Order: sequence, then structure tokens, then C-alpha cells
Amino acid sequence: MYKTIDGIYEDGKIILKEKPLMKKAKVEVTFLHEIDELKLFKKVPDIFLNPIKVSRIRRIAREELHAR
Repeated sequence: MYKTIDGIYEDGKIILKEKPLMKKAKVEVTFLHEIDELKLFKKVPDIFLNPIKVSRIRRIAREELHAR
């Protein structure tokens, strides 16, 4: 039976996201792509730069929502 478990390889170690339910098994490791942590977050989403003030929040009618 084949089982795929996500994980991260870093500094010679493989860290699995979950523990396999097998005591002993043959494995094959495939490296998908290199992770460059500096490129994961290239831009801060606008919602965090210009948050909506609670005083500006209002109820929107269904018709108005569909018009947008």
C-alpha cells in the first residue's frame, strides 16, 4: 500500500507533517522544489495595509452586492 505524507527537508533532516501508521516500510523520497523562505511573502495584501474601520462597515443589500 502506498501512502503519501507531506514534509520538509532541512539541514539533512526530513520532518513529516504526520506520523505514519506503519512500524517499518520501504520509502522513496522525491524532492518537489526548493523553498526560498524570503520569496514566500512577496507582497503584503492590501487588506492589511488599509483595513476597514468598524465605523465604515454597513449592511449591504443582496441587490447591491450583485450589482457590484
